[in-house]
Order: sequence, then C-alpha cells, then structure tokens
Amino acid sequence: MLFKGAYKLSEHPQIIGIQDYEALEQLAKNKNSEDLIAFVHLTWNHAKLYKMVEKKLFFRKLKKLGVQPIMMCNSSSEDRYRNIFQIPGMKCPIYVYLNDKDYFVENVEKRFDAIYAAQIIPFKRIGLAREIENLYILTYTQGAGERENDLYAAYPEMKHADFNRNWKNVSEKNRLFNESRVGLCLSKEEGPMLASLEYMLSGIPVVSTKSTGGRSEYYDPEYTAIVDDNPRAIKLGVENMIQRQIDPKYIREKTLLKLNKDRENYVETIIALHKKHSGEQLSGDDLMKSLFTNPLDRFAAIDSLMAHG
Repeated sequence: MLFKGAYKLSEHPQIIGIQDYEALEQLAKNKNSEDLIAFVHLTWNHAKLYKMVEKKLFFRKLKKLGVQPIMMCNSSSEDRYRNIFQIPGMKCPIYVYLNDKDYFVENVEKRFDAIYAAQIIPFKRIGLAREIENLYILTYTQGAGERENDLYAAYPEMKHADFNRNWKNVSEKNRLFNESRVGLCLSKEEGPMLASLEYMLSGIPVVSTKSTGGRSEYYDPEYTAIVDDNPRAIKLGVENMIQRQIDPKYIREKTLLKLNKDRENYVETIIALHKKHSGEQLSGDDLMKSLFTNPLDRFAAIDSLMAHG
C-alpha cells in the first residue's frame, strides 16, 4: 500500500482507504462538504492494549470531525483487540492493494537457495541468515535510490552473500525471487511484511521465524515453515523446504485464493456503504478489477483529495 495519499474508493459519498494517520486528520479538518468514510489501515503491529487504546481515542477524534472511520486490521490478533474495544472494522491486511500481476512464476534457473528481501535495519535481523551459504539479500536503505546499499558494512558476517547495491524495480525483484528456492522472513515484529506476500505470489515457499504483526495470515503449512529464531534452525528450515520441491504455480494460486477472500470482503463492505449513503449499486467485479489490478489509478495525493473535498 502506498503511504503518502489515499485510495479513492467512491466519490459520492467520499470513501477512501488510507494508512497515513496525520494526513487523514488533516483531510478531516479541511473537508468542506459531505461526511468522509475512511478505511483506516493499521501500520506495524497493533495487537496490544495500549496501541488499541490509542487508536480508539484517534477514531473518537475523527468522528468528532465528521469522519466515519473503519479499522482495517492486518491480523486476526489485531481484529480480536478491535472487537474488545468495539471499534468498527474488519480483518483486511494493508497489502490487499498489491498489484498481483507484478508477481508471477518465471521459468528461470535457480541461482540461490534463499533470498531475504529486507531493509538494512536491526529489526529485520538479517544476521540470522548467516549460516545459509548460497544466499541473496535483496535490500535497500533509507533514501532508497539515492545512495548505494552496503550490506557488508552493516553485517560483516554476511560477506558470503550476494546483494544488490542499487534499487531494484518490481520486475527485477520478481526475477530474483524466481531465481531463489526459498524466501526468508526473519523479523520478530512488524506489520504484514510485503516481501512475505511477494515471495508466495512469485511461487516460492517461505521459511519464517515466529512473529507478530500479520505476515503469517496467508501462510499455509504446505509451503511455509515457522522455525526458531536462530541461524541453525533457519538453515535447516531452508534445506527441508528445498527438499519438498513444491510446485511454484500451486503456491501462487493458493496464496491468491487467500488474498482474494480478504479483497472480496473489503469490496462487499465498500458496496454496502456506498448503497447505504447513495442508494446506488456499485459493480463488485468492476471494483475488484480497478482497485486491485490497477491500484495506482485510484491513488491520489492528500493535496488532491483536499482540493476536491
């Protein structure tokens, strides 16, 4: 999901999907007409009492500004906390907006036993992959595209691994995923983790450490393994997964089934809200195609939304 802006889901009534909380508050304060309905996607991990209390208070503030906020949870755990606090919403991870056509199975030679797509930052725990000899680290730094990555400076123990010094676009990423046998997810806590979904849509299985935040929502024991967070367990997990020789197309197709279930629930909710406020019936098929096949067509900067508010 793109951050600096919102996805336009309906013009009348104005319905958006957004995860930039400050921008949403700004938009609410500056709107000049009808009420705003906002599907508010959570960032990071909110399956904690204090986090959900913060969001409860934020949603109360939005309501006073004339916004109808709907909480979009990344995990079943977050959704349970949401229900405890009686906040309107549903389970629907941030990355439902991912253009799944960007990721597909390619008939290319496997070059790496494992790949880890991870920012050079401590919580990603890149060093846990150090015992995997044939490894690619697909990485980026803050200010991506502005300076070279330097994996070896941050992790001297990873000098056996290949990595990208410069930014990779989506097609280059998909090729690297397809050239790898297994995708790694090694953080202990974050949000739903884009790379985790990218791996599976590219047709490669996943070895993950135990985590909170939502990345396991689309996992399946047929093509994912959750292992202890130590280098030996991760190495063995990769070796075991490689031996299983799972059909890449099967991984992609089953992941899409899980992803599209959340998308369909989301679209049904949008349609119901639109009909309630306008009396008109939207086409679910049209919304599915436009929102998830060409998501950028529906994305707008906050300034643009405010200008038409």
